[in-house]
Amino acid sequence: MREAELKSRDVDAPTVDENHYAIAVRGVPRNMLKADTRAMEGELKKQAALKRDGKKDFKPSSVEIHQRDDGPIILYLFSKSTEITKSDRRVEFEAQIGRLKFAEPFFIEDMVYDGKPAL
Repeated sequence: MREAELKSRDVDAPTVDENHYAIAVRGVPRNMLKADTRAMEGELKKQAALKRDGKKDFKPSSVEIHQRDDGPIILYLFSKSTEITKSDRRVEFEAQIGRLKFAEPFFIEDMVYDGKPAL
């Protein structure tokens, strides 16, 4: 994610260590977030998951809210101790932020670099 943000010239992109998968959500109106970001991060953590066919849902290990001038970035972090492999084929991110519910599928075959999943 950091590399993608740098390519887009966002030098203030949140950093993610190599032990986590990360999904960044942008475009959420500030008024949908609570002033107490720690409490909000806990709520968001409970309301998100990565879903893989035939496997148990994969919950985030943590959620971070980064307040920015151009709007908040909500960063969902998933421990790589639960591995996502090519055999998963499709992973769907589902989350709820306030009354906003959404889902986004990711196809592992579209995320391959040098013959390996680049997640």
